[in-house]
Amino acid sequence: MALLFIDSTYDITLGLLDPNLGWINFEKFSGQKASSIIQKETHNILKSADLKVKDLTTIISVAGPGFYTGLRLSEGFADVLIFSGIRHYSFLSYSIPALSGVASGVWMTKAYRGEYFFHFWDGNVVRNELIAAKELEQFLKTVDKSNFYIHSDSAIDDFSRNLLEKTLTTHELLKVNSEKIFGSIINSQAKVDSFYFRAPEDEFKVSI
Repeated sequence: MALLFIDSTYDITLGLLDPNLGWINFEKFSGQKASSIIQKETHNILKSADLKVKDLTTIISVAGPGFYTGLRLSEGFADVLIFSGIRHYSFLSYSIPALSGVASGVWMTKAYRGEYFFHFWDGNVVRNELIAAKELEQFLKTVDKSNFYIHSDSAIDDFSRNLLEKTLTTHELLKVNSEKIFGSIINSQAKVDSFYFRAPEDEFKVSI
């Protein structure tokens, strides 16, 4: 029996977890169209562990922040597995440091239309901000970077990367703290709505 992890916020990341929530496999697929690989690579990752879909008990997906097409892909894939009796939990990637026990910090990712999304947390106090590219350099001067996270290298661009001296990645936290992170998600039966930075009706407007 195993659990499937899927993250399609930017690139595709797939993982298999054993019943004790340790990693059997963890793979990131960069620069490939998600819709063309998700089923194939899920099959391959299961096959490499001598498992089949029927051996899965749970799918855990990242619900954002991310782009609409990628997130809808993992949502739809999870919905198919639910019909096979597989449980589905989901969470937001910016919650990973707090789930790992990091008391306070900043999480950043690229968003739509030349903007950057920031999540700040300090204990139970949280806030989110969208910052325009022209304001980013000045804004970063005001930010405490002692616990500064991005999700993965693909989640920021060259412009923002050049403004940052050092970043931690939540992908790395997932690798080393899987038992703690996924244990908390499963125990709370977390299932959150997808987060696209803005509501779809605000992002996709009908042209007249």
